[in-house]
This record gives sequence, structure tokens and C-alpha cells, in this order.
Amino acid sequence: MQTKTSCNNQIDYSKIMGDRVLPFVFTLNLEDSILYPEEGEYQTFCYDIEGVGQDTSTYADLSHFLLGICDEIQADDILEITVVRNGQQQTVIWGENVEIKTPEKPDNPTGCAGLKFDFSLDKVDGTMEVCIVLAEPYSIGPVNVCIFGGNTTATGLTICGPVCGATEPCDSVFYQKETVCVPVTVTPFANPGTIRTTCCGDPVVRTGTESACQGNRTSCSFTITQSLCIEIPISFGAVVETGDAVVQCGGVSEEECDCSDDSLAEVVPTTTVNQEMNERRFFTRNRI
Repeated sequence: MQTKTSCNNQIDYSKIMGDRVLPFVFTLNLEDSILYPEEGEYQTFCYDIEGVGQDTSTYADLSHFLLGICDEIQADDILEITVVRNGQQQTVIWGENVEIKTPEKPDNPTGCAGLKFDFSLDKVDGTMEVCIVLAEPYSIGPVNVCIFGGNTTATGLTICGPVCGATEPCDSVFYQKETVCVPVTVTPFANPGTIRTTCCGDPVVRTGTESACQGNRTSCSFTITQSLCIEIPISFGAVVETGDAVVQCGGVSEEECDCSDDSLAEVVPTTTVNQEMNERRFFTRNRI
């Protein structure tokens, strides 16, 4: 089952200062990614990498980077990897410029584990898009991004990616008492029906013209009053929207959870993945 935990869509290593700075911004491309595949689609993670440094010795070019994906993912679980650097499609050679590093055999010299991309990038204006197509969908959560260049390693920032494990949801029902107020405006109207004129008696014929007419008015007016009973049906209800789920981690033990005295502190979630993407790009199956 696919689940989602709070994670970042973008990380910026240019803000991590030191003797040498690796000025690279990693962004999860939500338009090109397929995070929640439908029938006939494969889960796809696409990342944009951009160099935002200056042409000084303080900043270093990127040599390679690792994406700390779920360690259960093996080479056979990856259908396709594409790399576009500075607008040019790159040749991906599994085991040479792309490979999986494990905690038992981590990357040298960073000491990091994950999916390694051995593609260099200019610190000032270099751009790269990396896409990973998986045979089976994984849960989405924070994965470590480890980068190396100029004999410097930067690690510790996490971005949304494929992670291991899934948990069954625990359903709860909550109630909130509310008083709903709705303004009502009543505008009366009176529409006359079909008017009929009935002659009362025979007509009287007189000689002469206007002076023979009796009365001094050209029309008659009168007023009609009517009491109204207005029935106003109103349906009251509420629309409920849930926010992003966050977790407060407690201690780990082999004993069952004691829920008799739980108290959770307020947790502010980080940026979450938007499940709705305006556009999706489908990668055909291509074994590496």
C-alpha cells in the first residue's frame, strides 16, 4: 500500500556554508513525476538539479550525488533511468555512471548509501534532470541527498522519494459541535392573473361628445392586501477537509503500545507532495 509522510519538494545545499560550498538546488519535478500511478503507468520520480553558485574558489562543482532510496530496491526493480544534463540526453551505463551503494559497501569518499549518479555539473549555471522509473510503486517519504565535489561532502538534507515500509491507517471518528448561521432575504412579489371585463347591463347612448361623459378621471385605482405564509427549506451541514499528517516519534520497545496516557505536542508539517499533477509523462518499459 502506498503511503505518504511529510517531506520536502525542494532542498538547497547552497545555504550550507563551509570552507567549500556545493551550491546546488534539488527539486522534485511534480509535472514529470508520476507519484501515484494509475493502470498502465509506472511510478516515476523526476528531480531537477541546478547550480546556483558563483565563479569563485569558495564554490565547488558537483562531481556526483546519491539519492538515498529504499534499500530494498535493487537494479531489477528499476525499469529505466534517464539523465538530461544541460539540455543534452546522457548515456546511462548501469554499474559505471549509475549504481546502487549499500550501507555495507557505501560510496567512497562520501560514505553515503543509495542510488549513485556519477555525472558532474557546473556550479554556476549547470542543470540536470534525473528520472527514475520503478517496476512497483513505493511509499513516499524523506530520502537523504548526499553530494560530493571539490573534496567536499554535503549530506543531511532530505527530499521526497521512494521509501520502504507501509503502515495500515488507524481510523478514528471525531465530532465538533457548531452553530451555523445563514442570512435569508425575502423579496415579495405580486403577479396579476388574467383580467376579465364583464359588461353590467345594456350600454347607455347619449348625444354629444366629451361633455356627455360623466366623471373627471381617466382610470380607477384600488389596493389589495394579502397575507403570505412563506416556507423556507434550508439544509445545514458541514464540509470537512483534513490537513497534512505528521508524526511525533516516541520510544521503541517490544511491548505493546499503552494508549491510556498519550499526549502529543504540536508538530508543524513541512512541505508535502501534491498528489494532483497537471501533466504526466509516461516512460516505456526498458530494462537497463
